[in-house]
Amino acid sequence: MVSSKKRLVFHAILTKTLSTHPKILIRLLALFCLTFPAVSNAEELLFADDFQNGEISDEWVFYGDPTSIINQNRGNPAPCFCNNGDSMYGSGIFTRESFSIENGLVVECDFFVNSHPRGAWIDARFQVCDINQIIPGHEPPTFVGISYSFYGELDWSAPHLQGVVGQLIAGENIPTLVHMNQWLNGWFTYKIEITPEGFCSLFMNDSLLGVYQPACLNGVEQVVVILGGRSSSWGIALHDNLRVYVP
Repeated sequence: MVSSKKRLVFHAILTKTLSTHPKILIRLLALFCLTFPAVSNAEELLFADDFQNGEISDEWVFYGDPTSIINQNRGNPAPCFCNNGDSMYGSGIFTRESFSIENGLVVECDFFVNSHPRGAWIDARFQVCDINQIIPGHEPPTFVGISYSFYGELDWSAPHLQGVVGQLIAGENIPTLVHMNQWLNGWFTYKIEITPEGFCSLFMNDSLLGVYQPACLNGVEQVVVILGGRSSSWGIALHDNLRVYVP
């Protein structure tokens, strides 16, 4: 990488030469292009949704009951997606389009979760899943993804864990960070990166949570993207600014 100091020196030389020797300007410009090639963004955006049109488009397929909705009053910025699941059952949506993982894939999304301190079963999650495992109308199986949940006093199975970041890997939700209540009541970005070799890296606000090579990806060619989770009278779980791209 060329330093900024060298760039400034080259620019000064170019400026002086232009005023005294205009005939060699073309040669200098060619040299500049070779020395400082343009930096291009190689990302190939495949799909995005920020829900700004105020409705869930027909690019999504619903699952669960109650049905997912748009929250018109919150978002990053408002409006945003609300999974609208209840304390017993998850609800959500998955993309009608599927995406190849042959050349790698990145999926990122913003979460917002809040909860009463005694609440429980509040959960925002997103994941990718083998398209061949999707059954319309049914909640997709846990495949590869990230969740942020709240487990308060009401959760008798594991009380007082409170804010928990979980990694969804091949049918298992692995609690990675617990008591993360500072991530309540704010928008945070979560990301899944899949390499062509089948490695999965999971991030929260660009901080690496873990790297896996899940067996569930063996032989998988196409995946769908899922937004889902649970809310209740104790709290709410929201999603916004989904992006799917090839790095």
